[in-house]
Amino acid sequence: MRAFIFTKQEREALEAFLTTRKPSTQDVSHLLDKIKGNSVLFEDVYLYLQVRKSLGS
Repeated sequence: MRAFIFTKQEREALEAFLTTRKPSTQDVSHLLDKIKGNSVLFEDVYLYLQVRKSLGS
């Protein structure tokens, strides 16, 4: 199992996007396209959160 979803650079770009700093629109656009097109990732994150919650962690 992987230990992360986003690289450090991707995380920084997305955090900048969410906090309205001026991110590189090319970086963010590319990431948002990948996120929108990946339904399995959403399901995996949801499952991960459910398991973590059931473990009390």
